[in-house]
Amino acid sequence: MGAISEEVKIWKTPVVGAFLLWNFTKGYTENHPSGEAPIGILHFFACAILTNPALSETISDRRDDLQSYVRGFEDKKSFDQLMSIQNKISSSKEFTLSSIDIAVSQGLLFWDVDSAKIHCKLPFRKPSKGNNLKASMKSLGRKAEILGKWFSQHDLVSIARYLKVVL
Repeated sequence: MGAISEEVKIWKTPVVGAFLLWNFTKGYTENHPSGEAPIGILHFFACAILTNPALSETISDRRDDLQSYVRGFEDKKSFDQLMSIQNKISSSKEFTLSSIDIAVSQGLLFWDVDSAKIHCKLPFRKPSKGNNLKASMKSLGRKAEILGKWFSQHDLVSIARYLKVVL
């Protein structure tokens, strides 16, 4: 198997999804005005965006917010990418659920069944020497935190409207 196909195989595992969702939840909670955790459905939005290179490549600190992210697709005339989020959410449901299950089973995330919110365990222990993440994984984790920060500034309806997702 080639190096690229091996990387894609590793990339599309729920373990990576669990890592991304933990970072997303962390970014959301740390940046929410009242420190709230994200509602569970937002994890499906985040997973669809973060596991798609065309959608995740423009996530960076250079953008101020979710509106700027959306405008980036409109400016580049790649509005069809933005419109594909709805289908990506639907097609990645099992992947997202598996990622959440792994994160919960490993103690990274936990559900609040009364509010349907998913909380992250903080602080998380740093990896021991020799077990550090690759730079590409750190970058993806940072993108997940940024996306969480952007989502934390809006309610579910606003996020769905910006991303053109029908609830």
